[in-house]
Order: sequence, then structure tokens, then C-alpha cells
Amino acid sequence: MKRDSILVVDFGTSNVHVNVVDVRDGQILYSRSRRYRMISPEDGYTEINPRELWHASEQCVKEVISDMEAVELHGITFSYFGDNLMLVDSNGEPLTNIILAFDVRGAREAAEDFPRRFTDEEFIRITGSTCVPFCTGPKILWFKKYRKDLFEKAAHFYTNQQWVNQCLGLEPLNDYTMACRKMLYDSKNREWSKPILSFLGIRAGQLGEVVPSTDMIGHIDRYGEVILPFTLPVIIGSHDCDCGMYGVRAGLTDEGVVGDITGTYDHLGFIARGYVNAGEEMLEEQIFSYCGPLEDTSVCLGAFPTSGAVLEWFMREIIGDCSQQSYDRMWDRAMFDGRGTLLFDPNFSGNQGGLHGLGLTKTREELFEAMIESLTFEARRILEGCRKIKKEDVSKVCVGGGAARSGKWMQLRADVWGCRVERMENIEVSSLGAAVLAAVKTGLYPGIREASVHMLRIRDVYEPVPAVRERYEEKYREYMAFVQSRTGEDLECDVLGKAVSGKAVL
Repeated sequence: MKRDSILVVDFGTSNVHVNVVDVRDGQILYSRSRRYRMISPEDGYTEINPRELWHASEQCVKEVISDMEAVELHGITFSYFGDNLMLVDSNGEPLTNIILAFDVRGAREAAEDFPRRFTDEEFIRITGSTCVPFCTGPKILWFKKYRKDLFEKAAHFYTNQQWVNQCLGLEPLNDYTMACRKMLYDSKNREWSKPILSFLGIRAGQLGEVVPSTDMIGHIDRYGEVILPFTLPVIIGSHDCDCGMYGVRAGLTDEGVVGDITGTYDHLGFIARGYVNAGEEMLEEQIFSYCGPLEDTSVCLGAFPTSGAVLEWFMREIIGDCSQQSYDRMWDRAMFDGRGTLLFDPNFSGNQGGLHGLGLTKTREELFEAMIESLTFEARRILEGCRKIKKEDVSKVCVGGGAARSGKWMQLRADVWGCRVERMENIEVSSLGAAVLAAVKTGLYPGIREASVHMLRIRDVYEPVPAVRERYEEKYREYMAFVQSRTGEDLECDVLGKAVSGKAVL
């Protein structure tokens, strides 16, 4: 008997995964991945060649189709890394590579030009977030100021999503979530922001039409040069984090669930019903929101941006070995009981990282434990913001992505966060969430809840251990005092002296 499935193409910042997801149980039946190069033509520039990105996905689709047996594909959908830009001419030819979020172009424009026109409150009111260097607007303004030749030739300002749609022979549409990730979209009125576009000197037509993430935007019988065994409906898909929320049960708006999607960034958030502007409500919590994948929903999301990068740095520079075997050895030796005295500041952006309590008897294992604890503390800060925005009890956090491979890290999360933590059976949650949405759109399930019951399965459940939980509560307060004493932030914490007095702070 053939297995009913959805084909998901999941574009990450360093590679593409193509997965065949069984809609009966959410298992990945077939999977292929391929890396693409990250290009840095000048110091601080970070790009991906759009044709290389497309051809990598094309090759993976070819291999998966060749591998498949006894599979009935019902549709193809997509998951995309967000916050990227490419300039395209009137013939659809790229004028630039895909410029990534952490590319430095636009940093000065975000810090100087935009604040002269928009206050933080005004920008949040429109987009749901503050204007920061990874936003598309500052990068477009950079081109207008310093590469006027390309700016004037640009008929369109694409994302990777629009480029892939064009490569499929379809209209270069945006879904709600990827449009919002351009930070040029009025989330409340669901239209391109006239004030921001006027400031940049561009037109709405250059940004493209916007549709819900579950819209069926066409049918294909080939993926580029790859002939498909079926004519497939194309469901446009969405930003990887946002469809990922549907892969960790955080898309069911009436449940007290927060999703934790781990990777290069550590994202915590949930899907809310209706229009929500979390930044406008509670700016200090650093939880921002924008249009959700479905009509009448909002994504509420916070992120620690260097979580995966800090772990990779530690293994490369401190351990000297980034192999999976080396990771496994460190996890095998790690002990998370709240008794360690080291405090690690993982805020590496702008060279702000630090370490407190280092002595001659400290080991690499203790450094590793402190680093992992610090990332878990930072995630707790985001979780506390989610609790305030959600305005209801958070009964559990469901986790997917790379960090979910470690059972010890899942237990540490439960102990630090003080709530139940559930590890998804299929941790490829962006692909899984995209498949859930597509399964509903193609009629395989009547709704999200029914699809979730069958496709989302929990592998393990972790509950806080009371004694360990108590120790981590105290250590979290010490950590907050340490970090905020280094950054100069105000902190109402009576352990500040205990955290930093009489010891060297690096």
C-alpha cells in the first residue's frame, strides 16, 4: 500500500533538506540534503549564490524522487530561512546574490537613518519589531546610497522564497510570514507599509503580492530539470521558524504550549489567535510578533541569536574538535546538577562574551557545563517574556531542532525553566510543521488539530527535579546579576554582590 506523503523542501542558511513526510505519523520516509557555500566577497558581507541554492534543492529533489518506493505524494511545500534580500531586474535576473541577515550592509542605516524617521514605537506599531541591521529596509537603503546603479536597475526586491517560486515557473509571491520578515509590512493592516516604502523610495509592486502560507499557488510536474512522478499542487510555505511552531504543537492557539526551535538561533514562541503586537504591549520583554501563517493568526517570537554559534565556537576553539564524536564525549561527561560555580556569558555579538569564576582547578567539562547552562538561562529569559505575552499558564515547552538530540539538555531545560519539557519524536520540526499545514490544505485532514494528533508525536517527557530545580533557581539569579552587571543594565537582584565580589570577571 502506498503511503500518503508531502514533499517538503526546507531551505536553511547553510544547506537544503528535502524530506518526504508521511502524513499518517509525521515520520520522514526519505531525506536528502546538500550544502551551499556562504560567500564573503568583502569583510562583513555574507551572501549565497541564488543559482547554487536552487541547484542544490534540485539535486536533492532528484535523489529523493529516485529513492522513493510505494509513496503517493499529495503536494509540495517549503520552509525558508528568513531575513534575506536579493535585487532582481525586470527580466527576473539576479542583480545580486542573496544577502543574508548578518551581512553588515545596512548596519549604519538601521542605527542612524531609520531612527531619524521612525521612533522604535512607530516602527514596532507597523512591523511588530524594532528596526535592526538584519532588516531588509536598511539594506535597501544602503544600496540606494552606495550602489545606486543596482538600486535603479532593481525591478524587484526578492527573498529566497520569491526566487524559488520564479524558478518553479510560478509567480514570485510572498507568504505572510516571509513578507513580514522583510520588516516592510504593516502587520495589522496586512499591506506593505506606505510610510516605510515612501522613506525608501520604492513601490509596493517591487516587493510582490502577499498571500497566506497555505495558499496553493500552482501545479508542477517538474522541479527544474527533475521530472516528477506526479503533478503536484504547490503550497507556498513559510518562514522556517513559523511553520516550525506547527511542528511542536505551538500552533494550536488554545493550548498552553510554547515551542522551542533550536539551531543557529534558539527561538521560543507560539502562534496566537487574531492580531497581536507583542512589542507594542511589552517592549521590554523583547518578544516580537507579526502575521502568522494562517489568516487571523500572529506569530509571537523571541530568539537568542548566537546559541548554535557559541556551541560551535566552544567545540572549535576550546575543545579543538567539532566532530560528532567529540560532541558526544562532552555530553557524556557533562553533569547538570546546579552545583557548578562557573558563570558564562554567551552574548558573543559585539565581543560581549565573558566568564566568571575561572580558576586553576577548572576543567574543560566544567566550562562546557557553564556554557550550556548559560544558553539555557538565556532561553528562560525569552520563555518568561512569552508567559507574559501569552497571558495564561504555560503548561509545557515542546522542543525540536538540533539541541533536542541531547536528553541531558532537555532535562536541564526542565530544571531551569520549572516546567514540563517534551521532546518531539521528529525533531525536523520546520519540515514537519510545513507538512502539517500542507496536509490540511490538500484535504488529507480537515483541520490543524486533526493533523497534529496524527503527525506530531512526543518522544520523551522531562519534569523538573525539585532539588535540582531549587539550585538552578538560585544560580539563574546569580547569572542574571553577572550578565547585567557587565552590560550596565538595571537589575533588581539582591545577589549582585555575591555573584561578582572577590572574584575575577573576564
